[in-house]
Amino acid sequence: MRGPVAWTHDQVHRRVRSAMAAAMRADDRAVERFAAGAGLDPHTRAFVLEARRLTLACTAALTCVLSAHRPGGGPDGAPICRGCGTAECRTLHGVADVLAAYAVRPAPVDRAEAWRRADACLGGRPVPLSVEEFRDGFIVRPAEVAADDLGPVLVVDRDTGALSRWPAMPSGLLAREYERYREPNQGSRG
Repeated sequence: MRGPVAWTHDQVHRRVRSAMAAAMRADDRAVERFAAGAGLDPHTRAFVLEARRLTLACTAALTCVLSAHRPGGGPDGAPICRGCGTAECRTLHGVADVLAAYAVRPAPVDRAEAWRRADACLGGRPVPLSVEEFRDGFIVRPAEVAADDLGPVLVVDRDTGALSRWPAMPSGLLAREYERYREPNQGSRG
C-alpha cells in the first residue's frame, strides 16, 4: 500500500479505529461464558479472555503512533509526515502493510450500529428514530417530526461511524451535501 502520506494515514487510522471499535463492542461477559464452555486449552482460554484488552491496548498504542506520524505541510508546502519529515513515511507504510497482511479492514457501519450511535448521541431523549441509508452513511432523525421542528439531523458516516449534525433538509439534498463535505477528507476511497 503506497500513497501520499495523508491518504496512507487516513487508511491506517480507519483500520485502527475499526479494530478498536470491534473490541469496544465485544461483551466481556459473553466472552467469559464462551471461554468457560468452549473446552479450550488453558493457553487459548487465557488468550480469548485477554483478547479484548490486548486489542484495545494495541490500538491505543497505534493511535499514539498515528498522532506523531500525521500529515502536515513541509517548508515548501508539500505534504509530509510530521513525525519523520518525509513524503514517504516508513512508519505509516510499515503499519499499513502489517494491517493489510492480517486483513484488518475498516468495518462499515450498518443500520443497527448507526441507530445505536445516534441514540447514544441524543442521550436520554427517548424518541423513536428514523434511519435512512444513503451511499456514504445514514441520516438519522426523529421518526415523528413536528411541522415547525427545525432541529438538527444526525448523519452517521458509513466508513468511520463518525456523527455530524446537519440542519433539517430533504434527504437527497443532505446526501449530496454530505458527499461534498467528505470529499476533502477522502484523498482516495478504498
